[in-house]
Amino acid sequence: MRLRARILAATLFAIFTAAGAQTQIAGIGEISAGSDAEHFDALKLRTGALLDYTSPFDYAGLAIQTTRYSQSGWRRDAPAVLVLWRKQDRNTLAGTIAEAGVVRIGDRTRLIGDATWSLRPSPRTGIELLAAADLIETQRSLERATTYTFAGISGERLLTPRFTAIGLAGYQRFSDGNERVHLRGRLIWMLIPEHGLSAQLRLRQYDSKQLEVGEAYFNPGRYREWQAGLAMRKRSAGWLWSGMLAAGREQVDGHAWQTTRLVEVRAEGTLGKQTRLVLHASYNRSAGFAVADDGYWHRVVGVMVIMPLRRPGSE
Repeated sequence: MRLRARILAATLFAIFTAAGAQTQIAGIGEISAGSDAEHFDALKLRTGALLDYTSPFDYAGLAIQTTRYSQSGWRRDAPAVLVLWRKQDRNTLAGTIAEAGVVRIGDRTRLIGDATWSLRPSPRTGIELLAAADLIETQRSLERATTYTFAGISGERLLTPRFTAIGLAGYQRFSDGNERVHLRGRLIWMLIPEHGLSAQLRLRQYDSKQLEVGEAYFNPGRYREWQAGLAMRKRSAGWLWSGMLAAGREQVDGHAWQTTRLVEVRAEGTLGKQTRLVLHASYNRSAGFAVADDGYWHRVVGVMVIMPLRRPGSE
């Protein structure tokens, strides 16, 4: 494991040095920690360099990361190498943000990635194409190196100056042969536009094709959830602040409805002249990927730093 890490680090250093001779680069560091009601913990560390760095919304780069999973004395490490790409409009986020690479789990290598392509054909309309691939983060799934891929399309329409509707349809396939069809919707009513405060109603559902997965992950035949809450998105003193506070109900395979809750906060801004800092935290009380479907919760906290570096040869 240490030898692999040294080889990866040496390779990235050589690439960064060659590219940095001609372009502006930035260093990136990220750490996030998650835990849930089943005492499953995940700690992710990432470092790398952004090449041809223009801004936090325009760059290409490479990164190495490792994730330590643990649960009741059990542990697994998942080192990975990824290519990073972002080219988006700062104000509308139209454009592309993507990362793709390989991860090593046990003695197997898997492809992972996440990409979103956004288009704003008019000020009132938005379209997104989404794709993702990753490990299923439960103990049994990680031991089997089970992964999923997801592809979806989302549409957004500003119906009135204060009312927006968003819909998404997606298809998910698991490496164990399971498949799901996802449908999601969101209605947004701007309560106080000058402060970015809105009321939102969120709906989501999916149906699974294969019911037997050896209790490797949460897998109902039919899942339904709705949530209502307040959201905020506001720029202040060079920082973008956002958050969501919501509650609702979920239904698993037609059984009794259960209460769900969601809390999300995020802050993104600049320290000093150029260093970019992103802080985020979330708490979600709903079934998710849990093996148990009663009283499940999941929380995550993280921080990311992007620090532009002086171009080699510059004064």
